Amino acid sequence: MTSSTQRPCLVDLMENRIEASPLQLKQLLYSKIQVEAVDAPPEDMWAPTFNFEGIVINSEVLLVVQEGQEEDPRDFMMLLKLSIRNDSEDGGKLSPYTFDIHSQAWFEMASIFDIEKRESLVRINGASMIVSAMRELLTLLTARSSHGPMTLPSLRFLANGEPEKQH
Repeated sequence: MTSSTQRPCLVDLMENRIEASPLQLKQLLYSKIQVEAVDAPPEDMWAPTFNFEGIVINSEVLLVVQEGQEEDPRDFMMLLKLSIRNDSEDGGKLSPYTFDIHSQAWFEMASIFDIEKRESLVRINGASMIVSAMRELLTLLTARSSHGPMTLPSLRFLANGEPEKQH
């Protein structure tokens, strides 16, 4: 077969069904957004190619069930704080930017899940949803900054007491 008669490789496209998730983010607000470029030459801190290995990303998560729903929780409010402080005392690796972002989010959980599992599902999946929004916000805020746009790595939240699995 000559190059002029070769057919392009076709990918088998499957139609995917889309439906609403059982966990719905109803509202997301930011109560603090602070971003600062590190005082270093840009060529030493180019954010688009930055490797986050060795960088400490701090997080704090507080989850509250709506009053009156303690027996059958469906509505939740989450406070999530995420930051990189570059406060390594040993002169370790620095991130191109320091940041401190605080958020509040309201979630609604469908009652299809066991009551005992709902809080854990909201804590893990809700935090992941919020961090995705924070990642986008941080990329937008740093896009025209001295070290270039910074995109946070994907993060994995674990349930309280759940040991990290080794792969």
